[in-house]
Formats: sequence, C-alpha cells, structure tokens
Amino acid sequence: MRILIVDDHALVRRGMSYVVKECFPDAEVYEADGAAQALEVMKAQKVDLALVDVRMPDLDGLELLRAMKAQWADVPVVMLSTYENAPYVKRALTDGASGYLLKDATPEDLGQAIRVALSGSGNVLSPRVIQNLFEDADSGSGSGSGSRRSEFSLTQRENDILALLAEGRSNRDIAQCLFLSEKTVKAHLAAIFRKLGVTNRTQAAMAAVQMGIGPYPGSNGHGPLSRVEEELRPR
Repeated sequence: MRILIVDDHALVRRGMSYVVKECFPDAEVYEADGAAQALEVMKAQKVDLALVDVRMPDLDGLELLRAMKAQWADVPVVMLSTYENAPYVKRALTDGASGYLLKDATPEDLGQAIRVALSGSGNVLSPRVIQNLFEDADSGSGSGSGSRRSEFSLTQRENDILALLAEGRSNRDIAQCLFLSEKTVKAHLAAIFRKLGVTNRTQAAMAAVQMGIGPYPGSNGHGPLSRVEEELRPR
C-alpha cells in the first residue's frame, strides 16, 4: 500500500508518516511539501491514498483535490485541516474527498479513516465537522427541512438509512443497525439515489445535510469514528 502525505509543514508530515507506519507497517509512505511535488509523486508512483492538508501556500488542498480527482479519480483523498468550517467541508466532499479529519484527531481515528477510505464504504468526518455541518443546515433551512424531505417523497425507512449513510456507515453497518439484510439496504439506497437525483454516497450524504437529516437516533456508535454520537449528544 502506498500513501502520500501532502503538507507544507515538515514536522506535521513526519508525524503523520510515523502514525501511518504504526497503523500500517507494510505501507510505503511518500511525502510532498505542496501541490506541485504531490502531483509529481502521483505521476511517478501508483498511490493508493492521499492525505492532503486543506491550506497550503502555493495551491491550496481543495484545488489540489480537484486536480487529483481529475487525473486519478479512483484514488481516495482524505483532507486534513485545522478548519472545521462547513463551507470547506461541503466543498471538499462535493469535489470528491473521501473524508475530512481535523488535525487534533487521534492516531486511531486516522488509521480508521484510511481503512474506510480504501474500502470505499463511506466518508469519514471528524465529530466536530459533522456537528458544524448539521448546525449550518439547521441555520440555513429553518423549518424547511421537513418540506425538503416531503419534496423527495422519502419513506421513514429511507430517512433512517440516509441518516446512517450521512454518518459514514457502510451497508453492513446500516443493515445491522436497522435489522435488515445488506441486499435490502442496497435496494433502499438505489431508491434513495433515484429520488434525490444523485449517483453516489457522497452526493447523498450532502443532500442529507441540506435536508437536515441528522445522525440516526438508534445508532450504536460502531461506525467510522464511533465517538460521533458522544460528541453530538447534549451535555
């Protein structure tokens, strides 16, 4: 497995490289101090996943993300940042990011994010990022979220599945949480994608946020970044 780390701070790159090698001893880790060097590495090596800083001096990480997805659409890219603002996150997910982690994430969170991104089973977001997304959706939509749901004619079961998908849950996780078969979950997802007019899980998750569909109330906290529910639970 080849992992590319892109960050303009050498100490950050070395620290993440150490964490990645601790989580994946057989991984080959490449480092780039900016977008230009990152693209050179991508052209020279078959990279399996990229970890990209959002803010860099020459070309920011979001622009680099678009450049990477344009040439290497199948390579998952996880964004790393100190910025938890909803607009940054929405732009990253819309442009194809497989996750958005804050730099105060634990090594375990980073390792889990890499595994989920490589599996293609969902989008991994830091808990505060998810909270900000839903707060942004609430402030922007007011009482309109219910009408948006009605507009798309989603059933209650489809709402439940979409809420779990928005948390980054895999089909298996959703099936276990709702006591369904994976085949049934896939059928529901096909119907949800059709009703929302989307073609993939990222677009569906973004639609869920815009509709104000938050974390599923019966989730058991075993999906990607399982502390999400603890972070969002009122204290």
